Amino acid sequence: MYYAQRRGLNKRSRDALILVILLLLLALVVTTGLYISLVRRDANAEAMLLGEGENELGQARASMSQISRVGGSFSTQAISQMRQHLYAVARLNEIASKLYGTNYGLVDDAAIYRALDTVSICEARLLQGQGIDEQLQTLRVNLDQIENQLRIRRI
Repeated sequence: MYYAQRRGLNKRSRDALILVILLLLLALVVTTGLYISLVRRDANAEAMLLGEGENELGQARASMSQISRVGGSFSTQAISQMRQHLYAVARLNEIASKLYGTNYGLVDDAAIYRALDTVSICEARLLQGQGIDEQLQTLRVNLDQIENQLRIRRI
């Protein structure tokens, strides 16, 4: 008599295989959910940094407009405020670079430091009693460059 050989898995092996496949699918779903959550959090953090950078830059622009409207000690006070806001943009840029990598920042460091150098020149000229119209124009160009870089990052 000839007995047919059974092919395939027995019931116990098949059930174990199904259980392993289900556990792998569950792990895949959980991992995907965590990944999506982290990506959203990362996007929120980037949007927050950009928003704060834009806010600080707007405050720096407001300080610059005060300089051109008033004179004397109010101008040096406005320059100090502008410097504080530009330092804040620099710190936000540094935070973004540390979070996302050294090549990633909100804006180019050189643009921020050019603006800060121009602010220092304005301050020195005001203390000497000299005009700063030319430096304010340069500062406007510097702030425009920073604003454009922030706008590009926003897109």
